Amino acid sequence: MKTDMILLSENIFTAGSLGMVSGGVAIADNKILCIGSKEEVLALADEDTDVRDFGTKLITPGICDSHVHLFAGAYMMSAPYVGGYSSAEECAKSLYEYYQAHEDEYEEGEWLSSCGFVIAEWDDPKPPTKEILDQYFPERPVYIYDSDLHAAWVNSKALELAGLAPDTPDPRFGRFERDEQGHITGYLVEEAQNPVVRLAFNIPYAKERKLMEEKSEDICKYGVTSLIDMRALNNYNMGNLDVLNDMADEGALKFRYNYATCLTGTIEEALEHTEKYGDPEQMIYYSGVKEFVDGIVVAHTGLLLEPYTDDADADYNFWATDLEYDAQRVKEYHKNGINLQFHAVGDGAVRKTIEMYEDAIAENGETASRMSIEHLDMSSPKDWERMSKAGIICSVQPQHLALFPTYEDEQYADCVGPVRTKSLWAFKSMLDNGIHLAFGTDFPVVSYDPRISLHRAVTRTFPDGQPASGWNPEQKLTLWDALYAYTWGGAYKTGKEAVLGSLENGKLADIAVWDCNLFEIPVDDILNCNVELTVCDGRIVYEV
Repeated sequence: MKTDMILLSENIFTAGSLGMVSGGVAIADNKILCIGSKEEVLALADEDTDVRDFGTKLITPGICDSHVHLFAGAYMMSAPYVGGYSSAEECAKSLYEYYQAHEDEYEEGEWLSSCGFVIAEWDDPKPPTKEILDQYFPERPVYIYDSDLHAAWVNSKALELAGLAPDTPDPRFGRFERDEQGHITGYLVEEAQNPVVRLAFNIPYAKERKLMEEKSEDICKYGVTSLIDMRALNNYNMGNLDVLNDMADEGALKFRYNYATCLTGTIEEALEHTEKYGDPEQMIYYSGVKEFVDGIVVAHTGLLLEPYTDDADADYNFWATDLEYDAQRVKEYHKNGINLQFHAVGDGAVRKTIEMYEDAIAENGETASRMSIEHLDMSSPKDWERMSKAGIICSVQPQHLALFPTYEDEQYADCVGPVRTKSLWAFKSMLDNGIHLAFGTDFPVVSYDPRISLHRAVTRTFPDGQPASGWNPEQKLTLWDALYAYTWGGAYKTGKEAVLGSLENGKLADIAVWDCNLFEIPVDDILNCNVELTVCDGRIVYEV
């Protein structure tokens, strides 16, 4: 077999049985032909082989981001991010100024969408109203997600198009913010967003294609060769798969696209997705179903085992779904070998998800279904061994532990108190209990830049560098474990570890080359390292 490329380095992190290797990686077509000493791999070269020697720079498997909202995030981030402002008025004005300069890019009737506002950052921290948007956008429908995608702000035109009257009742698992007359104000929480989302994200093919091409070019700059798109958002499957199919056919897709759909679809639909996109070596792969069990803790929509510390009247038993319905669906999907990915942030939601997964295993035995819990901001130490025994994957996002710009701004401790704070984002305890970790970002909630996530996992500091010793420092990971969760962990989550996730003979050639050896530099310098070369499916998709 002809060797197309050889990458040499004294420092190759394989994430496999070989550990760290000094030598090289030989690539033939889209597979790793050999990983071994320099002498071994160079013996496979001929005059046409592209040989590159990176000296002491680190070579790793390609990064797998195990949780993003790619289609939704790309569209929302195409307009200005509206975080960092001190009022709702400033957010609306900034979006309007952008729109004035780009109005010709929007078709008639097309929605304007953005994201990022944080009510807690405003001088007057009250939910925003439709009237603030109406003064700038009387006819163009506007939809703005908050920073964590669990609430949205819309204008009157959006409410009109979605058929939401002033007195429309709240959905079972969400609510409309209302004024003194009981009328909807334009701030929608959890499932109250659902009627609006499917309208706001019905995006023209040409625009979606442009956005995906831009993301494809950008993502590979960070060494990311694979991601899992949680298309399921507000009971709607975001994005047009035809866009990525066309890009893959044309060789324009520079990362492996795995995707999850809504649990509320049918088993037949999931099996159709599996039949069409079930080849683990192809660029597009069906990664199962996604569901929300709760919301978020800082908004008091996280499901907890005990009441909130800062508000005894808050509903700590908040559900974002019909649990009886979900429990039955879990058994059906699990029986058919479909992967399950459940959003559970509060310790109560985590426990309920564990119980659903355990019941499915008890009824069906072991199947091909990989079961993960997404986020796990809070989890009870009593449940770590249960997750390990059930084979549940913890799909976590290290950047989430420091979403606020400074440690002083942190709000979690107030919500749950000092005792429960000790088990927030308990990555090390999870590993010590034998749980598989898969790292991701939750883009666009945070950046898909893996350097930030790696730094957060090993330092547990906020952007201001505090606390100096790390927040709950006993939960810090080693860089080795963090990289493993960001490579092999993602492949394992999708069930593709036999062909991806580590640098081993016969596996797919998805590789990142860094401009330094991450293991030999001060941890804070991780943020300043860059990827020098990215290889996906045996092709160079990015190089400096």
